[in-house]
Amino acid sequence: MKTNNREFIKLKYMTIIILLLFIVVYIVGLSRDIMFISGIFLIGSLYFVFYQTVSHLYHEMREVIAYASDDQQAIIKDGDLGLLYDEMVRLKKRTSAYEDVIQQEKNTLRQTIEDICHQLKTPLTSISIYNDLLLEGEIQENYFIEIHQQLEKMKYLISSLLTLAKLQSSQIEFEFEYQSIQEVIQLSLQSLQSLIEKTHTDIHIENIQTCFYYDESWLQEALSNILKNSLEHHCTHIDITFQEHQQYLKVFIYNDGEPIHEKDLPHIFERFYHTQKQQGVGIGLALSKEIIEKHHGSIQAYNDNDGVVFEILFPRYQVNNKLKLS
Repeated sequence: MKTNNREFIKLKYMTIIILLLFIVVYIVGLSRDIMFISGIFLIGSLYFVFYQTVSHLYHEMREVIAYASDDQQAIIKDGDLGLLYDEMVRLKKRTSAYEDVIQQEKNTLRQTIEDICHQLKTPLTSISIYNDLLLEGEIQENYFIEIHQQLEKMKYLISSLLTLAKLQSSQIEFEFEYQSIQEVIQLSLQSLQSLIEKTHTDIHIENIQTCFYYDESWLQEALSNILKNSLEHHCTHIDITFQEHQQYLKVFIYNDGEPIHEKDLPHIFERFYHTQKQQGVGIGLALSKEIIEKHHGSIQAYNDNDGVVFEILFPRYQVNNKLKLS
């Protein structure tokens, strides 16, 4: 096996030199005593060189192991030991990264289970109370309606939480297609048509035909949750405008509802976070944020012009490039 380690190369050449000297002494034909002394000297020299080389290599190997074990990267080694050190450091980093990913997935799973258990307590308690009343003979129609509503809430909670968990663990594959932003917005509004009519909200959409790659069903889910949040905050007008750039597209969803308190703004995309006047269970905006980020985008909310603005950014080039590479 070939090696590019200096010590082994040095040992090889020293061995050749000593053997040549021994052959020269033999050819010259000196006396037996001189040949014996010369042989002892040459063999001793060979042993000394071999011992020094192996000892040096042993200490360097221990040094490499010590550096790799302590996560120190200042060491520089030549030849095979340098390659060994690089591979050890690379393997350790990879192992550490895998451990972090596994731990993160464990934490996410544990948090999801805790959230499901915590959020199901209230509807289960309500169902239990109404069930006891029914068993005691107090039969009223609103009891059945309330039980049905609580069951629907439980179904929605479990479905949304499991979807969010799958998104966060990248278990869902998106089918990106090159489509107009107008199409997914219109689909989102259609899914909320009854709520729009009920609230008598006026909606204005800027006319733009910009296209980019997105998954229609998932992005519709994200936009529907954002629009639903606006409609539930008693707004009378929603404006959807755009800023088109070569590298990205910005979508602005403005509603003239009551501004969000400053202390709540950094947390409204956290699951189960409730503002004082928020309706629902607090999962919709968290789901929207996760879907938008899976589209390589970002979302933020802020107060502006006596209302609230949801600003969404889609990096068109990155999404397009990802699709080509996948």
